[in-house]
Order: sequence, then structure tokens, then C-alpha cells
Amino acid sequence: MLRVLRKLKECVRHQVDVIFSSDSVLEEGLSNLEITYWTCQCNLGQFLDFARLYVSQTALESKITAVGIRGPTSEDTWCLDPRGFLTLSVGKETYEALGLVGEPLPWKEHRDLHAIHISLRDSCPESDDMKTWLKYGRKEVDAIRRWDLKRQHWKIFFHCAAGLDNMLPNSVRHVVKGKVQRLENCRIPEPRPYLAAVSQASGNAEDAEDWEECLSSLFEWVGMAALASPRLFTNDGCDPYIAVYTPPEPSRVGDITTIRWSGFLSSVYLDHMLDVILSTDSPSPSLVSVTAQSIGMSPVSYLPRNVKKAPPRRVPRVDAEDVWSLIFVRENGNAWWASAESIGQWDRRWG
Repeated sequence: MLRVLRKLKECVRHQVDVIFSSDSVLEEGLSNLEITYWTCQCNLGQFLDFARLYVSQTALESKITAVGIRGPTSEDTWCLDPRGFLTLSVGKETYEALGLVGEPLPWKEHRDLHAIHISLRDSCPESDDMKTWLKYGRKEVDAIRRWDLKRQHWKIFFHCAAGLDNMLPNSVRHVVKGKVQRLENCRIPEPRPYLAAVSQASGNAEDAEDWEECLSSLFEWVGMAALASPRLFTNDGCDPYIAVYTPPEPSRVGDITTIRWSGFLSSVYLDHMLDVILSTDSPSPSLVSVTAQSIGMSPVSYLPRNVKKAPPRRVPRVDAEDVWSLIFVRENGNAWWASAESIGQWDRRWG
């Protein structure tokens, strides 16, 4: 089950919410997690010279991940993913000036945007569902150097899992701790009956539809808890003409703890969070949920487990939607879980 859970979080995120029925042991374990990342302003060629020191030639994942955020008048952006592959998302003018082979995005509203994939490893993966893998050789280096001469410095967010002996000049280190919030006297659903019923619902269309509706109500509750909605409180006195909400049943009255991390969140830290939640050294609360939101401006939000496959194409934009949520329950040596994903417009993640 742990292997399946880890398949959900292979990309950088900008916000993670962990919500659980209040438990001091779990709260302490999660509150002790510190997330570190760096920001700097420099040109792309300079950053890639630095990043190549930390790109693994043998391991499936390298030790560095980064995103370059575009300026207010540019549509260009890029991402260096944990596999050591650089994805450029550039407009028509930049694409033609670079002279590197890429592919246009498949939506007519964004046909001027092109994706270019460059490997910083010594070798390129075999071609799969894209036209060309480029290797970071002399042609690519020269093209990026010319590009750097025409544009201002990038604002770069990056994480490196190794000790940084040769840090880039003017880099700023950021340390993020989770923001803890407690909600008292709330209606907390008991999700185990819904999660355990999946095998029974799978054989009947009507039962499956009812089960999906019930499970959707659980994820709705998670979303409202993340917003600290007063609709969850037992003493909620909202006018029913304004809003009506009933938590999923069965439910009980109790306290909820939410912990939120915001910043440049590497999958390394999502691993740490799951390790704490799934630890057998401490009792598990009756309900735990993890919700993660991607960086909308990144041209990469999801990585296929097969290293030979290109990341799904997407349009980088501030309001891009890419969220997954996980509900987890452990009881008497048994465990149940369910996950849901919400992918927005102009994203080929689901075709």
C-alpha cells in the first residue's frame, strides 16, 4: 500500500494540507518537519552549470529540482524535474530564436507555445510519446547563452537534497514550518465504512454510483476543513437560506487539526510526511487526509514513473488546477485509503 500511496506525489508542490482528527503524537511529528528551499536570480545558463553538479547519471532521481518563473511580460518558463530533465515552455518568438527542436502544445488557443525537453544526463532516454529528446550539448548550451543575453535574470526556486558547497551567489535560503490550526467541536465523519465498501460496490453499477457519491462527500468535507469552514462546527448557526451543509454520516463530535506548508515543496518532504503518518510507532487518528496543490506556472506538474516517458504537456498559468487529495484510515492492523485528483483545462495528464 505504501508503494501505491507514493505514486501520488512525484512532483513539486506549492501547498500541502494535512488534516486529521486531533492527535498530539501525530501533530508533534508533523510539526517538527522543516521544509527548506532556495531562491535566486540569475540567468538560465549559469543555473544549469550549477545544477549539473547535482544531476545523477545512475539513480532514477537526481538531488536537485527547480522552476524558473517568467516575468510579467513573458510567456516563457521552465522546470528542471527530479529526473534531471529540463522542460522549456516558450512562445513562438523564443522558440524560433532558440533553434532547438520541440513540439507545439496541442490546443489551438495555445499553438504558439512549444515544449522543449533537454536531458542534463550524459544519455537521453529512448523516444516515446514525444518527437525528440535533446541532450544538453554544445548546440543547446549556445542556444541558452544567446537567450540569456536577450532577457533579464530568472527568479528561480530550487531544492537540493545534497550539501551545497558551491552555492550560487545571492541565493536565499527559506525554511518553512507547518502552520497549525485547531478547530474544536466539529462534526468528523467516520470514513472507514465507505473505504472498506469498495469491493462490495465494484460489482453493481447502482451501488458503485452510491459509493462514489458518498466518497465525494468525504472529499468535500476535507476541502471544507482545509478552509476552516464554520459549517463543520456543531454550533453553526448559519441561515439555511444562505448555506446548507450536512457532514457525511456516520460522524462524531471532536476536534480537527490542520497543518499547512506553503512554498517550494519537493517530493522529498512529501515522503517525510507520509513516513510520519504511516509510522507504526504511534497510534493513527480515525481520519487523516493529505491534499497537495501544484505550481501552476511550472510546465511540469506530474512525472511518469517510466523514465523513458515525457511529462504530460500543460499550459503554465497562475490559475492552473492540479490537485490531489488522499484520505487514509488505519484500524486494528487494517488500512483503507482513497485518493482523488482534479486536473484543470489545457493539461494532458488524463488525455
